[in-house]
Amino acid sequence: MSNFSNDSIQENDPLSETPEIIFPSPQTLPPKKRRLPKDVWANTFSILLIVFCFLLVLYLIPEVASQLVYQMTRGSERAKAETAAKLLKEFPAPETRIPWVVKKAGPSVVSIQPISRVITNNRKIFDAFTGLGSGIIVDKEGYIITNYHVVRAENRFQVTLSDGRSTQNVRFVGGDPGIDLAVLKIDIADLTPMEWGDSTALAVGEPVLAIGNPYGFSNTVTYGIISAKERYTRDFNDSNKREPQEYLQTDAAVNPGNSGGPLVNMQGEMVGINTAIFGETYLGICFSIPSALAKKVYEEIRKKGKLSFGLLGVQLGDSSLNTEGRAIGVVIDGVMPGYPAEKAGIQPGDVITNWNGTEIHEAIQLNHAILFTSPGAHVKVACLRDGKRIEFEVTVAKRPVRMR
Repeated sequence: MSNFSNDSIQENDPLSETPEIIFPSPQTLPPKKRRLPKDVWANTFSILLIVFCFLLVLYLIPEVASQLVYQMTRGSERAKAETAAKLLKEFPAPETRIPWVVKKAGPSVVSIQPISRVITNNRKIFDAFTGLGSGIIVDKEGYIITNYHVVRAENRFQVTLSDGRSTQNVRFVGGDPGIDLAVLKIDIADLTPMEWGDSTALAVGEPVLAIGNPYGFSNTVTYGIISAKERYTRDFNDSNKREPQEYLQTDAAVNPGNSGGPLVNMQGEMVGINTAIFGETYLGICFSIPSALAKKVYEEIRKKGKLSFGLLGVQLGDSSLNTEGRAIGVVIDGVMPGYPAEKAGIQPGDVITNWNGTEIHEAIQLNHAILFTSPGAHVKVACLRDGKRIEFEVTVAKRPVRMR
């Protein structure tokens, strides 16, 4: 075995000699670029993302909250309406049905406020609500029927729904001041249209509800009965109104703001549109346009934007009475040359007793029946001539605007 000493190692190791170390001049070193660590960039991005999300949440919270409230309100109303529709089939007594009738019909009733541009004495211009009325949603697409006198003087409106939603994006589709009906259109989703009832099937004494916004008190409900049917008049408060009108009479309280709202039967269906009262204040005599007439007007306005009225071409006289003093028809005082009555063979002195299946008793009733017969329709007319019954078939003409 060989023995090695430290000295021998040092002598033979070439690395044992200390080399000369030369340090480069500081000017010869390349400058180093300072870089942020990757984790700093990641942390900065995370902070910015958190701030952005926080601001986004702050922006969206009101809208989301509003939508949640609406969905809860809307869902509740829809559930109540659907439940009410089912329960109304089970409750025969009116006193047990009324709350459910209101729940079913209520979501279809709206408040209508015309808007006018007002100029003050110091020339400031602002918008102001200039009236108040009610309306009825009759189609999911946003069609609303109301009284013409509610909207006649304005071209801007605010419509407020029972769930609190409102819009001023309201289009006037059409209307007629003589009939006092108008149709509006709104663009709001999830609407609950009211069902049309049959006003011709109503019986005097049948219970009804009036729903509307009298004096701004929204969703007000009053109870009454059908006091009378087929009340014909030109206007209870305006003797100069030229068009005859048919009304239902009710004692359900109607006040300013109720105009355009529904008269509802115990099935939750609209059977009339509340329109007028007798006198300056409520006296228990109120009038509604029957749904049979209102539906006809609505469908024609929606389709054409205006109404067309029928013309027979006769001058109406007084009612003809039988031996008991009861009116049995209307005497024809004159016939216009070239018009439908003359073409069909109707003569002066004839007594019209029946118009298209409806018994005629007075002139205003016959005038109303002719007016609301569609131009071009073929109508069977029964007359008395020298005590004998004669039937004619008349093709109704279109009434010119100047004759209205």
